[in-house]
Amino acid sequence: MWIFLDIDGVLVPESKFDKPVSKEDYLKFDPTCLAEFETVLRLFVEARVVITSSWRELFPFEIIRPLFSSDIAPRVVGVTPFLEPKMVHQFNFLRHQEVLEYLRQNQVTDANWVAVDDIPEHYPPGTSVIATDAYFGFNQDSARQLMEYLTVFQAHH
Repeated sequence: MWIFLDIDGVLVPESKFDKPVSKEDYLKFDPTCLAEFETVLRLFVEARVVITSSWRELFPFEIIRPLFSSDIAPRVVGVTPFLEPKMVHQFNFLRHQEVLEYLRQNQVTDANWVAVDDIPEHYPPGTSVIATDAYFGFNQDSARQLMEYLTVFQAHH
């Protein structure tokens, strides 16, 4: 069971930038959004998280992973791959293609997965996506939706 996680608009809500943000605070997740997300993860210990966010282009994985709580960080297992630049223009749903490539590279193409993103248009219609409100980020409603997805996935195994 895989969760493909965006960061901006999910764990870093746009509301964070209503006031100036210091350099130290920029590289921090919103505590409320993070708590909601991690509370769900603690109920589904087999779930693994892969970062799809553009943060993976700006910061090394070794910087992103420790931003999660110490019990959750080991389950944040990687980032989606960057596709060949000359191929990128061929894809309408680039983030979706990166997810599929991650699953292919890890030989888990038949695995259940869900994306958590504030821009559901990164994925084709009918894909399992929990869309967050970018201004508020991952909240109780997002947590409820993620729990529903993970409960259904778990029931099928």
